[in-house]
Amino acid sequence: MDLNINVEDLLQKLEQQYKEHETTSREIEDLLDEQLGLLKSMLEKLKPIYSWYFKKGLVFTHPTIKIRSPLGPILGYDRKENEVIVFNIQKNHPEKVYLHDNKVRKFYSLYELVRDGFFSDAVNGLQYLGKMLKNYVNENNEYIKELKAQIEEINLMNK
Repeated sequence: MDLNINVEDLLQKLEQQYKEHETTSREIEDLLDEQLGLLKSMLEKLKPIYSWYFKKGLVFTHPTIKIRSPLGPILGYDRKENEVIVFNIQKNHPEKVYLHDNKVRKFYSLYELVRDGFFSDAVNGLQYLGKMLKNYVNENNEYIKELKAQIEEINLMNK
């Protein structure tokens, strides 16, 4: 440590950095609050859509997270905890579901979801509701082609 430090100058610099830290911390909180508001609004707007899927007994998928859930839209995946974040339609709030035992569920607030960096995943999962069923139909059509080809192959061998 340099003993020739001007303590007054250092204190001034520290005070300035502290003010910057306070300003940027407030901005972060404001931005997280904005994301939270957008997510709440989106969930409310899309409630009839995800409720329809749920009533039809369809499982929920996500465009980038390769997990299925019967509980509701997939909002994220916590790799560290190996838990999928799902909006539980029946309970009307997000939950973290442990993948090795899906009976292990815990409340997870929308604020925690946003704070932990899952905002984009959540938005993508909710927007995917508009495309999800079409993808199921496409998967079914591909499977139908595969089944028909297998039947045709057997029919040709028996001729």
